[in-house]
Amino acid sequence: MNQHHAPTASKKHSLSDGMIVVYKPRGMSSKDVSRWFERRFTRIKMGHVGTLDPMAEGVLPVLFGKATRIQDFLLAGTKCYEFDVKFGTATDTLDLDGEVIGEAPVGDFTLEDIQAVCAGMEGSFTQIPPIYSAIKYQGKPLYEYARSGRGDEVPRDLLRKVVQIDKMVCLKYEEGVGTFRVNCSKGTYVRVLSHHIAETLGTLGVVVRLLRVATGDLDVGTSVSLDTLEQEQESVHKYIIPLANIRLDIPSWQAEDLTLIQRLKMGQEMQVDMKSFETGLTQSDNKRSSIKSLDHMILIDKSGQSFGIGSAVVQNTGRVAVRMRRGLS
Repeated sequence: MNQHHAPTASKKHSLSDGMIVVYKPRGMSSKDVSRWFERRFTRIKMGHVGTLDPMAEGVLPVLFGKATRIQDFLLAGTKCYEFDVKFGTATDTLDLDGEVIGEAPVGDFTLEDIQAVCAGMEGSFTQIPPIYSAIKYQGKPLYEYARSGRGDEVPRDLLRKVVQIDKMVCLKYEEGVGTFRVNCSKGTYVRVLSHHIAETLGTLGVVVRLLRVATGDLDVGTSVSLDTLEQEQESVHKYIIPLANIRLDIPSWQAEDLTLIQRLKMGQEMQVDMKSFETGLTQSDNKRSSIKSLDHMILIDKSGQSFGIGSAVVQNTGRVAVRMRRGLS
């Protein structure tokens, strides 16, 4: 894919509030994708959902305008990756972009042996971030320490973090290369998973292909390439998912009273009777929340349009205090 071609027209087109599910190509950083949009479209606030390494490809949702206000909620979604691990080699970055620092016999393990390792990693998994990562220590990303030869100054063991591995399987194994698929929580480093798999099998390993298949309910089937966007700049709006149509895995509450909606938008806390609140409340199937306290919920008006992110707390009187925390309209 030609990643660095110049815009085809001098006129810059506008982007509206919403999201484009981009297929990030291999060889570009996530920041490069943002710069790609900045060069071709009129300036607008933007942000991407989850950073992908330059060697990785796949789903990268890019938010524009007011849609950037829901970035945190999209980041929380489960991720799905497919990746290939070449056994017998190690690099300083745990992927192909690094320098080879070790080699070892691959070993005579089987697909069943690999599956057993994957199954053993499911559930809570404690990872130590790789030195080539964007996690910060004393205000600097770890990769800056690594590139300046100061990696030994970082107490990475203190930066360990527990992530959730919902499901991991080895799809195939042949000629020393395993293909894996994993469903995991945000913040999971696939390179760390590959290192752990290889280490448990008694060898070394390096990621040679990494594809983000999905983030939340957004997958590669809904993504659009930069080549396509390049060719269709004048009609880019057809690829933008409007802010009101972006699905978040948090409860939503539809308000019927116009006066109440206006006062919420003005920042006022409003008292709602419990029956009315329960009637308007919709919760995601897999995340039922206590009505006693909802830290975050989408506020929806009578027409079905989202206008804010709010909270709700049940009072001693039995009524519900609703407040808008972040406007979306």
